[in-house]
Amino acid sequence: MADGEGSVNGLQLCTRWWEASDRGAAILHYILEQVPHIYCLEAEPQPVEEEQQVQEHILYPLECFLFGEDPSDGLQKLEHKNYGSSSQQCGRVFKEGETVYSCRDCAIDPTCVLCMDCFQNSVHKGHRYKMHASSGGGFCDCGDLEAWKTGPCCSQHDLGTSVAMETVRLKLQERAQTLFQVLLCYITDLMVWEEGDELSEEMKMNENTYYCVLYNDEHHSYDQVIYALQRAISCDHNEAHTHTGRRAVKRGTLRTCQQVKDLIRVNSFEHITQQALRVEILHSAVMAHQTFALRLGAWLQQIIGYSVGFRQVFCQVALEPGADSDKPCLISRLMLHDARLYKGARKVIHELIFCSLLMETEYKKQFAMKFTEHYKQLQEDFISDDHERNISVTALSVQIFTVPTLARQLIEEGSVIKVIIDTVMEMLREHLDNNQRFHFQGYNSDKFFRVQVIFHDLRYILISKPTTWTEQLRGKFLEGFSAFLGLLNCMQGMEEVKRQFGQHIEVEPEWEAGFSIQIQLRHILSMFQDWCSSDERVLLLAFQECHRALLRCTNQPFHSEPTDSYMCKHILHKRPYKVSQEPVSIHLPITRLLAGDCHLLSSKMCLLHHFKDALSEHLDFSAFAEHPLRCVVLAAEVSAEMWRRNGLSLVSQVYYYQDVKCRDEMFDKDIIMLQIAASKMDPNHFLMLILLRFELFEVFNGNCSSKDQWNRLTEEMLNLLIVIVGERYVPGISNVTKQDVTMREVIHLLCIEPMAHSSLVKGLPENESHETGLESVIAKVATFKKPGVSGHGLYELKKECLKEFNPFFYHYTKSQHSKAEDAQKKRRAQDGSDKALRPPVPPPFAPAFSSIVRLLCCDVFIHVLRRVLQRAVEERCTLWSEAMIQRSFQDRKRKAEAAKLHRQKIMAQMSAMQKNFIETHKMLYDNVPESGSQERHVAVGPQQGVCPADWEALTCILCQEEQEVQAQAPAMVLTACVQRSTVLTQYRGKTLSTKEGSYPLFMPPDLAVGTHTGSCGHVMHATCWQKYFEAVQNTTRNRLHAELIIDLENGEYMCPLCKSLCNTVVPLIPLEPSKLNYAKLVGEVLTLPRWIQIVVARIKGLRPAQRAGDESKHCSVLVRPKYSSSITEMLVVCATTVHRVGLQTAPNELCPHVPVMTWNTCAYTIQAIENMLQEEGKALFGSLQNRQVRFCILSVVQFSAVQRLKSSQTVTQKHFTDMLPRSALKKSKKNFCIPQVGLVLSIPALYQEENVDLQPSAISTAYNHLHLVQLLTMAHIVQVLLSSHGIDIHNTHLSLSLMSHRLRTSVSGSMMADRVRRGVLPFLRCAALFFNCLTGVPPPEALSNSPDSHLPLLCSYLALPCNLFQLFQEHRDTVTPLIQRYNTEKLSYIKINIVRYPRKRNRLIDLPEDYSVLLNQASHFKCPKSSDDERKHPTLCLFCGTMLCSQSPCCHVQLDGEEVGACTAHAASCGAGVGMFLRVRECEIVLMASRTRGSTYPAPYLDDYGETDPQLGRGNPLHLCPERYKKLQQLWQQHCILEEIARSLEVLNVMFAFEWQML
Repeated sequence: MADGEGSVNGLQLCTRWWEASDRGAAILHYILEQVPHIYCLEAEPQPVEEEQQVQEHILYPLECFLFGEDPSDGLQKLEHKNYGSSSQQCGRVFKEGETVYSCRDCAIDPTCVLCMDCFQNSVHKGHRYKMHASSGGGFCDCGDLEAWKTGPCCSQHDLGTSVAMETVRLKLQERAQTLFQVLLCYITDLMVWEEGDELSEEMKMNENTYYCVLYNDEHHSYDQVIYALQRAISCDHNEAHTHTGRRAVKRGTLRTCQQVKDLIRVNSFEHITQQALRVEILHSAVMAHQTFALRLGAWLQQIIGYSVGFRQVFCQVALEPGADSDKPCLISRLMLHDARLYKGARKVIHELIFCSLLMETEYKKQFAMKFTEHYKQLQEDFISDDHERNISVTALSVQIFTVPTLARQLIEEGSVIKVIIDTVMEMLREHLDNNQRFHFQGYNSDKFFRVQVIFHDLRYILISKPTTWTEQLRGKFLEGFSAFLGLLNCMQGMEEVKRQFGQHIEVEPEWEAGFSIQIQLRHILSMFQDWCSSDERVLLLAFQECHRALLRCTNQPFHSEPTDSYMCKHILHKRPYKVSQEPVSIHLPITRLLAGDCHLLSSKMCLLHHFKDALSEHLDFSAFAEHPLRCVVLAAEVSAEMWRRNGLSLVSQVYYYQDVKCRDEMFDKDIIMLQIAASKMDPNHFLMLILLRFELFEVFNGNCSSKDQWNRLTEEMLNLLIVIVGERYVPGISNVTKQDVTMREVIHLLCIEPMAHSSLVKGLPENESHETGLESVIAKVATFKKPGVSGHGLYELKKECLKEFNPFFYHYTKSQHSKAEDAQKKRRAQDGSDKALRPPVPPPFAPAFSSIVRLLCCDVFIHVLRRVLQRAVEERCTLWSEAMIQRSFQDRKRKAEAAKLHRQKIMAQMSAMQKNFIETHKMLYDNVPESGSQERHVAVGPQQGVCPADWEALTCILCQEEQEVQAQAPAMVLTACVQRSTVLTQYRGKTLSTKEGSYPLFMPPDLAVGTHTGSCGHVMHATCWQKYFEAVQNTTRNRLHAELIIDLENGEYMCPLCKSLCNTVVPLIPLEPSKLNYAKLVGEVLTLPRWIQIVVARIKGLRPAQRAGDESKHCSVLVRPKYSSSITEMLVVCATTVHRVGLQTAPNELCPHVPVMTWNTCAYTIQAIENMLQEEGKALFGSLQNRQVRFCILSVVQFSAVQRLKSSQTVTQKHFTDMLPRSALKKSKKNFCIPQVGLVLSIPALYQEENVDLQPSAISTAYNHLHLVQLLTMAHIVQVLLSSHGIDIHNTHLSLSLMSHRLRTSVSGSMMADRVRRGVLPFLRCAALFFNCLTGVPPPEALSNSPDSHLPLLCSYLALPCNLFQLFQEHRDTVTPLIQRYNTEKLSYIKINIVRYPRKRNRLIDLPEDYSVLLNQASHFKCPKSSDDERKHPTLCLFCGTMLCSQSPCCHVQLDGEEVGACTAHAASCGAGVGMFLRVRECEIVLMASRTRGSTYPAPYLDDYGETDPQLGRGNPLHLCPERYKKLQQLWQQHCILEEIARSLEVLNVMFAFEWQML
């Protein structure tokens, strides 16, 4: 309702209008007066202010006039008295891209659809349904009784009684009629306004201002329009981007607007030559009134939705004839001007029609008659239009022609079949040649595509065949059928081909257009036959008409007189014709339609006696068979490669002739016609005709020498005879049903190989409702095998159905036939059954076709068989024989078996020798002690175990040479990929702080963004890698779109072996074996307090030197000669990459952050691996048996350990001194895994001085590791307690004291203890992984085999007490002062988001099990930055669950000075540039790794047949597959998204770059 608050007194205006002598004129005068004062007052529209004024000054008074009182009171009375009862129809108008549903069980036809809300509240949700994206222009059929067999209404639109017009008060009716008449006339006059029309006196204004109006079209791109505007009005790019749809680009005088118009048209010609942009100059008054007319259209939709009575009044006004007899009604005027309207205006008018005329049955019939009356003109306008059909008024045909009662009425009263066909003929008349046949050489593809759309209307009309016939219906249908035959007559024999001799054809002829029409007519032909078969009289008359049309057709005449042919004492009098020498056409629609009618007549026993009486002419069945036989011979000769010089166009035509898309109305109908002829003709004459057309007559008469092509043709000819006699699975040819036919097709498809449901559907012909009947038979013949985490579900043929395999199945292609034979022979060999592939016994012919079997015993057939068998016996080749080939295969088999026996004999001898040696030296084995009993599984401290053997000898994947990893040997490197990661983040979307002292030295505990290093596990020599990398750079630069796969500037390359994406290499460093002297350690115990004193003393000794010395001179400390120069060089390469990628900065090997970044990536990689193992439920060290994981973590740890040797001593010492005090229980705002790595790896720098190269002793190193682990473990325990719920942070010391006391008194099951155990466990697991790779000490076996977290074993491995709180008791004097420091600090950091331990493990968001739930969310998604109704692409971030508007200019943002789409911008903040999105309406995953790289990935939703459905092409119900979603999660957690994108792009071989940054 309009807002009535304001200065305008609507009730007074209402009274004044009602009392006027001409009420309509009074209302119109007021509107014409008010509109120019509201709209188009400034150059730019002011939508908020304009809407407020139009509500107050115009709409509110109009509503007052409509109700005769205050609108709110009037509406309340209307509802109270039930005047406003609405009908049960929904009528929701679909937007482009909106998801709609169709019930396969209950819908009358596939065009009957439901909106999301109606479907969710209907009975059809439990039926077999399909879903797809609407193209726009339709509306919901809920409540339409003619659209559904059952369940026509949802619970929200349940059947009710509509209030008739008479129940609405007469006065209210009168008011509505007056108002609607004025407003609809006003809207119509403004919508059909042309540029040159004169202004009426009432519309003229004192101000003479004009607008230059630009209309966007479908021919020009956004960039072209923007370019033209920038040149014409000198606007910037952003301003030009706003000019979409219909937009005023200039406001000024008539002269200035004309100049802009000329400039725009000239500049638009620079880009496209078809036509210039449409630009008009309109007076400001016209612009104002047109703007209000659109607003008025939306207001009228609201008003007529209040009451059925209002809607009926509106329909009467819209369809009321004009005062002038030559002037059409208002709705006709709007329809006829539709092509001149711009997109926004069309939508308003179409929606007005939807909610009014199409919602009332009686007025829908009247509108349908008007639509049919103007049909030809509307289609002509659509052909020349530049907009898509979904926004054309012609798209309304689906709402009219598919209604069964309307279709009957339009046929009877409007001759709609003839109207549609005459329209098509008028559009295609320009393509007729001199013989009145279509010839589409050089056709306009866009125009031709629009013409083909008209065939959809013909299919809509015929979609429901009548159950009862009237004389008028028969007459009009046959009239339309005759017009249809006229169309087919132009196709009969079109685009003939003639065999090319000598020279290859120079230009491939156009053939796609002809087959496009054939595909469009495929269902229409069958529909005409269904209509004919529903009435005997119509069938007889249609057959007669079709036969006459064939006799009148002179498109393919004979060029010779008849001659006599003799064979086996039989004479055939026939005109000679050779397919290989004369023109032949594959298009025979009239002949095939006649075959269908003749087949129907023959199959109906009650009509057999009328068969010949129906025609006055003699039935020449040899003439019926002539043209179909030519097509079959043409296909045989193409198969025999006799037409190779005619190019691929003919091969393609023959392919489609036999393909499932066309064969039911082409090849199959030709076979039926040949079967009809075989049943009616003399069998000898029929076979002689076949031999003549195959050009084998003389061959079998012995008058011609045999050639290879004749052998091929003989095979094809015999195969044709087998098909004619044996193929009986056609209803009417034999007593089989359509289900039997489908079952046989499915059996033979599955005989080729197990197939997915979609593959089976593609291999079966569809009916007019796009159904194949597969579901009704598949369970009877096949078993379903569910898919795994990849691939799709497969149907496998049941064993009992194998006997139905026919090796001569006529729908097999050559390749399918070969595959099927091989598969069946192999399967029979496995089962041990007979390998002979005997065809099954076919069903008996129907009585009308039973005479076909006479072919098998006629003279000519016996003669043909005799000749074939004689040639097989007599003709031999002397160059080779089948026995020689068989012998050669047998020899190879014997040699292989002999070699196998020899190997087995040698292995047996070696085994015997080994057993003999063990028995002989049994004493030696008995005295060997078990190593497990003496091995210590401790990796930290003075009790550290023994390190086993170092790296095994490794093989370079490039040169295949082996080498051991040694310090002074040439470097061996591991392929690696360094990337930023948010897999472990606890605060998604947070940006990193780069302030000094915060990062990268200390990573925050929320792990916002880390640096991960991964590897595929393949090793190369450093020199081999350098050569390979140089070669990749040289070859890739010249490759098309290579930058989409690998970024050469950032050092990326593909692993030579597995093609994984890499951007660096990690040098392999040998382990340093432990040299502890355990005898000396008995009395030497270095306590924690003593160790802290020593470390503090060393730190104090370093600081004066750091202040006094020049740090720059320390940067030149020589690297020890401990490692070769090759290894040193690779250390720099890897460290530089980690620093560059992690901090997103320029490469700088002297940056002081380089060593810290290596420690950070080491720590982050360890945490990521531990998180992955915990998520997958794997043992902590069990996965290290995986070469990929083991090599990665081991090489990264060792590389990080020796990185200090390449860095400045002073820098490393400074990092250590900064980390240790901060880690000693001072603050908890840090991730303790990273300081542990940094402290352990940097503490040796304390022993180094200028010009002195010292290393800590093995004893010092052991105690350094031990006390650092103890200190950091205690600090982390305090961190866990502080971050726990319900813990008083000011009494931490008391809590720890009480806990220590409780644990000593065996109170170990307390809640606090359990919380600490769970919180500290991930840290201990990471520490165990780190020290295992650092020291090489093997872990306890339980940690390698069991996925359970064994806290005592971890503590033992790290030399910690099993009761971790004993650390606080043992070191009470040392720890107490540190803990008390908390009570003296302000603890300001508590105000920040506290990270609780154990950290939350990140997973992809939870997705609903039913995909329709996601579609429902997407349907309600509204872009926050756009107010238009244009199609959006709702895209869901799987990391955080945010719904984004992708691929839409409204959500483009600036990122680092570059314009990017919403997904790219979101990935930058949410995933550090990595993104995983679900495009909801397209049902596909999009992986993104940078602004320029991305790829699609199958969505984790499968239908009931175990298949994904990208783009919702099949529309089956989809359900979440947990295994596939888990695989997606692993892809993310294992940091493989970048690798997956590269692999995908490599496979796709990208030809055209996709702008991923705009997604």
